[in-house]
Amino acid sequence: MIIINTERLSIRKATLDDSDFIFTLLNQRSFIDNIADKHIRSIDDARNYIKGAFFDAYELGEKAPYIVTFKDGTAIGIAGFYQRPVFNVPDIGYAFLDEFTGQGYAREAILSLLNFAKDKLKLSSILAITLPNNQASINLLNAVGLKYQSKVVLDATLKESNLYRLDF
Repeated sequence: MIIINTERLSIRKATLDDSDFIFTLLNQRSFIDNIADKHIRSIDDARNYIKGAFFDAYELGEKAPYIVTFKDGTAIGIAGFYQRPVFNVPDIGYAFLDEFTGQGYAREAILSLLNFAKDKLKLSSILAITLPNNQASINLLNAVGLKYQSKVVLDATLKESNLYRLDF
């Protein structure tokens, strides 16, 4: 089910048919280095990840992660909203297959999701988190209007991250 169409992309809900894509994306070195090792070692692990990270969030509403595709349906990334217990507003997150980075797809997807957050979800603000050494992500967050707030450690197993915020 498509929730947003942009000039070049569609943003839709995940299905179990996305298992191969999720397996590939979450096992990229860039994903593991910049987000986390989600320990997806098989297609079954990917299916379970989709059930937990996507389907569970869909049951709670539209503040959820989505699959980003080309108009022909080819999955190239994930982007969406994550409601962390440590924050009172959701954060926006994204990850794309390496072959599709640096071409403006993440920016296009994030801008459309920010509009969705403001207009459809009626959020008054949104957060974002990135590692301090992830300059590409920092540049993207700044370009779409998020401003650096502070350093944050989400839990003891994760590295210190930069916290960004955008008020609508």
